[in-house]
Amino acid sequence: MISVADAIHKINSSTSFLLPVRLPLSKVAGLMLAEDVFASCRVPNFNQSAMDGYAFRYKDLQATKHFHVAEEIAAGDINTATIPEFNAVRIFTGAPVPEELDTVVMQEKVEVRDSKITVLDETLVQGSNVRLAGCEIEKGELALAKSSLLSPAAVGFLAGIGIKETLVYPSPSVHIIVTGKELVTPGEVLRTGQVYESNSFLLQSALKQLHIHDITTDFVGDDLVETANAIEKALAGADIILLTGGVSVGNYDFVVKAAKACKIEQLFHKVKQRPGKPLYFGKKDEKVVFGLPGN
Repeated sequence: MISVADAIHKINSSTSFLLPVRLPLSKVAGLMLAEDVFASCRVPNFNQSAMDGYAFRYKDLQATKHFHVAEEIAAGDINTATIPEFNAVRIFTGAPVPEELDTVVMQEKVEVRDSKITVLDETLVQGSNVRLAGCEIEKGELALAKSSLLSPAAVGFLAGIGIKETLVYPSPSVHIIVTGKELVTPGEVLRTGQVYESNSFLLQSALKQLHIHDITTDFVGDDLVETANAIEKALAGADIILLTGGVSVGNYDFVVKAAKACKIEQLFHKVKQRPGKPLYFGKKDEKVVFGLPGN
């Protein structure tokens, strides 16, 4: 019997990443990056207004608080006209700030009369409410490092720097084998000596929470040949095999014997923990096999 720490070490030292695959961003959430990703553009790609308001030259504000409104610029607009001195533009959040302008005042802090504004904000400094080009990230800069977990925020960030697809470590395929002739599917009539099968539901839910969705499930009785055949079938298609039940040393516990018959190398059987003492872990080539106590 080994300690929990030793069991974890044996598992970690006996497993490795699957070969990386290149996937579109729509399919990488919850996976891990297999490469460094660099920004394909700067963000923002232009000087951008952070507020709905009015843009002007800060140096003009030192001479007057009154501006003529020369243009209106919304997000997505392209303004090519040069804005004269002592003129402002009506601007909206996300819109490009003309190169010659450098400061935006919030619309709530101006007085508007006809096509003129009076700036009422005494706290403005040069650059107020303007996101400078490249302030979030510059083109060519490291955006996310290899081995980063692709959370929803990370996926959105990659899309925002123009990344369409990226190299990731795929999730493993998992085959669950549930053993025990006493098990009954939930919803069926429960007779004396029978129990409702719940482990496959628990394991599938846990795996899906880890963004693992390639899951198949088989059910076998307490039979050595049947269990060994199920393991052989699982080894042919899955990266990880999870067996539940039949992993102890009783007369009707056949998982360990079946694993041996399938030439799976046993790395440990029984861990100093309660519950779950008869935990089994083995490996065949790159496939890993866990035997979980049904209880």
